[in-house]
Amino acid sequence: MKEILGIDLGSENTTIYSSSQREVVFREPTCLAMERGTKQIREIGYLADSIQGKAPYSYRLVYPVQNGLIQDVDQCVLFLERALSRLNLGRKSFSVLFTCPSKTSAVNRNALVEIGRRLFAKEIFLESQAKISALGIGDHAYAPYATFVCDIGAGGADIALVSMGDIVVSDHVPIGGRLFDEEIRRYLRIKQHLYVGRKGAEYVKLRVGTLDDKESRLVEVSGRDTITNLPSSVILSSHEVKKLFEPLCERLALKISDLLSLVPPELVSDLTTSGLLLTGGTSALLGLREFLEKNLTIPVRLANPPMDAIAAGFQSYIDNRKER
Repeated sequence: MKEILGIDLGSENTTIYSSSQREVVFREPTCLAMERGTKQIREIGYLADSIQGKAPYSYRLVYPVQNGLIQDVDQCVLFLERALSRLNLGRKSFSVLFTCPSKTSAVNRNALVEIGRRLFAKEIFLESQAKISALGIGDHAYAPYATFVCDIGAGGADIALVSMGDIVVSDHVPIGGRLFDEEIRRYLRIKQHLYVGRKGAEYVKLRVGTLDDKESRLVEVSGRDTITNLPSSVILSSHEVKKLFEPLCERLALKISDLLSLVPPELVSDLTTSGLLLTGGTSALLGLREFLEKNLTIPVRLANPPMDAIAAGFQSYIDNRKER
């Protein structure tokens, strides 16, 4: 059987789907730990990301994908070569299906093609993240019916309306999990005089991140006092975090609304029942579904689980391609 690998190179995690095994065979952080002098790779994935902020000087942590875009082709190739070496493909030829943000630049598309070539892929396919997610969770993705998806990852939100298995309208907005983390870090640094790392901000987001007015939780976060440079900690409430997240989510809702204005009336009428489908890790943010539903006045549903939509989409896309 011809092997097709579905690869979602994300800012936070990379997912690799194998068509022959019909399952996800790799899902780990898109991170490499390299030696500064020799540039030898020590670890990738979870083991590399786990030492973020704790690595000695001789180590350099590299995140080759930022905001959903390829920042370094060489490092992406090294990362994927190490990841694929775990799959025991041997000399078996394979094709690759890469996901990328909707309306991504030619530079980013060429970077993905170059990565595929350097991995010796027989064929290289590029599709938008939202389209693949729509094919994975849409009940009528290949029918003349609207499937509206917003895939919210770490680097941004990819939005697309799909009908008959292809995109009608799509867009990408750089609002994702990393931006939420940076808002928390900025607030702590400016208002609380506390410097925290990316892991600390992510911890706050997971513990008290919400858009729900009814939530009232507290979390203690530790870091370095920016005035004394000594270790310090502060208590942060879910209400404070909600105020940080609301402007970002309002921008996201506005972008989705702008995209809806471009949809043909015949397909818009479908959305009164099918609504918007949320996928991606950041879509699970507490209260986000209700917030978007209130602002868009259409039903909003959360994929269950949101992280698996891309894998189901890979399977659907590959199966449909083989049937042609």
